[in-house]
This record gives sequence, structure tokens and C-alpha cells, in this order.
Amino acid sequence: MLQKFGKKVMNNFGLKILAVLFAVVLWIVVVKNDVRSRLYERIDRRVDLMVEQGLVDEVTALKTRGCTREMISMQGLGYKEILDYLDGKNTITFSVYAKRSVHNTLTNANFTATADAQKIEYDEKTGTYRVPVVVTCNRNSSSINITSKDLYLDLELEDSASKQFPIKTNTTGTVASGCALGDVEITDANVMKVSGPASVVNQIDAVVATINVDGMSTDITDRVTPVFYDAQGEVVDTTKLTLSVSTVNISAQILNTKDVELEFLTTGTPADGYQAGDITYTPQKVRIKGEAAILNTINKITIPEEVLDLTDASSDIEKTVDISTYLPSGTALVISSDSKIDVTVVVEAVKTKTLQIPVTNLQVIGLSSDEKVQYEEDNIALTVSGRSSVIDALDEKTISGSIDLTDLKLGAHNVLITFELDTNTVSYADTYAAVTIESASDTSASADNTDEELESTSTVRKTSER
Repeated sequence: MLQKFGKKVMNNFGLKILAVLFAVVLWIVVVKNDVRSRLYERIDRRVDLMVEQGLVDEVTALKTRGCTREMISMQGLGYKEILDYLDGKNTITFSVYAKRSVHNTLTNANFTATADAQKIEYDEKTGTYRVPVVVTCNRNSSSINITSKDLYLDLELEDSASKQFPIKTNTTGTVASGCALGDVEITDANVMKVSGPASVVNQIDAVVATINVDGMSTDITDRVTPVFYDAQGEVVDTTKLTLSVSTVNISAQILNTKDVELEFLTTGTPADGYQAGDITYTPQKVRIKGEAAILNTINKITIPEEVLDLTDASSDIEKTVDISTYLPSGTALVISSDSKIDVTVVVEAVKTKTLQIPVTNLQVIGLSSDEKVQYEEDNIALTVSGRSSVIDALDEKTISGSIDLTDLKLGAHNVLITFELDTNTVSYADTYAAVTIESASDTSASADNTDEELESTSTVRKTSER
């Protein structure tokens, strides 16, 4: 009987051994998967407990102190996920069960979390809106098992808004020497339409496109991304907004420059007894910009006479004139503040005064070498008129003039005197000098002359010979 039993045992012994081995392996796999399952459950429970005990607040505090995700201490279980959350990255935690060969090949990139907004629901306990999240895998999906607690994406609902903003232009940098910035404009879409949460849309105060013109000497065009600013000049985060355009074309015109003088004209007559004088203004020159062909034709900027009306003026006229409207077509000021010019027109009372001009201050013209001239008087009475300050500044000792004796014969003459005075500021009536032209060889003198008279006459003759 034993022999018969032995034969039955040994019959297909290899298959029986294989079956046993398979059963052992299967048991190991089942046990291992069960262990892994329990391990993941414990991990999930641990993370949930850590969150309940203030993990978010802890990570927030650590981040505030300067801790980053690159630090080993911040790469622990739960910490890196909370960092993602604090950095604005929506993250979820789930478990994946699969064969080791499959599991080891999976990364975060293989999984997609989808929140269907059409399934939005209201949680009465928390008073919040939420959307269920479904996690899927894009590879080996049939051989893996994804488990987690019910996943939800919490939502904050608010009114949506839509606004349009003109896109403003701005520049950075300084153009090349001798050049100036011209027109800066958006060449395509100059209006930005934004849509999204009202709380974000209402923050926007301005939309600005900026172009860099540093060192530029010719026109430049660039494509830039507009930046959104609030009323305080802070940048507004637009990641939650829908924008009509993402970039715009912006161009900057680079112009030549030229320094030109100003000219002010006047109209009208001051009050009786008053006279207009100098016109002073600051600055006397301004720098303009424009195309080279235009600048080459401009030598000065003339301000028309109607700007400075002197009619019945009895005191200085002071006025600030905006010259920007009088610039030649195709030009503009390099410095916009230079448009305001402070102008003063001097208006003073007219003063009349008689001066005694020594005859020795007169130059004789046209007297031949064999002639000499004698003046009837030592001084010439000259009556002058002009603004008080001008007349008071005249010195009779320094005023010069001339007489022309050309073609005049020997004898007595009344000769017109030409004085070297600025006739724009000083006026005088025709003034004559009584002179006698004598022969230079006539040395006779009156016997009745005293020695003193002879000396005086000799001196006059000597100083009068030219």
C-alpha cells in the first residue's frame, strides 16, 4: 500500500511543486499589496491629521521666515504639497496602486485632475461651493488603481465683469545724443478688453505698453506685453483674467534737435509821456525737435505782435507766454516745460534833458590840410529825450559826434552835428555848430588880445585842427 501511495505522490511531481511555488508567490503578492494598501491609508490619515493640527499655518510661518522648497526640511511629507498650495498651485493628494514595474515609471505628469464646473454643489456645513475632482492616468490606466477620499475643489464665486482700457504708452532709457523722442504710439490694437472676476477687473486703473529707446538714433518698433496697474501704481495679477490681446506693437519716433532763438513782436503805443524799451525773456533760446529737412529751414521762432499789446501802457508789462502754439509745423519742444516763457517789456516815463557837449568831442570831416576850424562856443547844447533810465545814464563828457565840412569855403558856417547815440532809445533835434573855416597859414592875431586871450585862442585853434 505504501508503495502504491508513493507512486501517487511522485506522479506529476514537477507540476505539483510548481503549483506550490505559484501559491506561495500569489500569497506574497496579496500580502504585499495588502500591506501597501494599509501603508497608503496610514499615510493619508497622517496627512489629514497634520492638516487638522495646523500644517498649513506651520508651513506658512516657515515660508515667511525664508524657508524654501529646496531645503531638505521642506521636502517632507505634506510640506511640499502645502507649499504648492501657498504658491497658488492647486494640488490634490491621492494614492496609486500598481505593480512595482508600472508604479516606478509613473510621475505627476501622468495624472490629470479634472473639476467639472457643471457639477458644482453647495456645502451647507461650510457655506462654500465646491466641484468634485476626478483623477485619471494617461498610461497603463487598466493596470493601476487610484484611491482617495472624495476630492473637491473649493470655489469662491463672485460676479464677473468686463471693461475696456485704452493702452497707454511709456518709454525707458535715453535716446542717443543730439536726438529726441518723438511720437510713441500703439500701431495695432490700442484698446484692451478684460473679463474676469469683478474684484480683479475693478483693481485695474491703467494698461501700459513700454518700449526701450536707450541709445536709439533712428525710429524703433517692438512687440511688447502690456502691464496692468492699480491706482497706486502696483502691478495687478491678470492670471485670472481673459484678455483681448496678449501683446501689442509699439513704435517710437526718434527725431533730430536744434537750438533756435526767440523773437517777440509788439503792437500798440504806450500812454502819453511813456515809452517802451527793451524786451527781456527767459530762456532766450529753446531746443526743438523734428525731421532734419524741417529743422534746416528754421532759424528763429517769431511770436506774433498781438501777444504783447502795449496800448496805453504806463508801467512794465510782464507776461508768461506759451510758445508751443507758435512752433513751426512738424516741430515740438524737446523739453515741454520750455513752452512757458516769462517776458518783460520795459515801459518808462519819457524824460527830456539838455546836455553840454564839449566841441573837443567832435570829429571834423572834409577839412583840407591847409585849413583850420574855430568854434564859436566851447560847448554844444544838445537836448535829448528818452526813457528816464536811459537819459539818466548819459554822460555828456563821453558823447561824441562829427561835423562834415566837405566842399565848404573859408568863412563862417552853421554845420549839422551827427551824434553817436542809439536813436532807438534816444531822440534829439537837429543840432548845429557855429564854426569858422580859416586858412592854416593866417597867423595874425588881434593886437587888442591880452596874453591870456592869445593863449586861449591858440589852444582852441590847436584842438580844432583835424
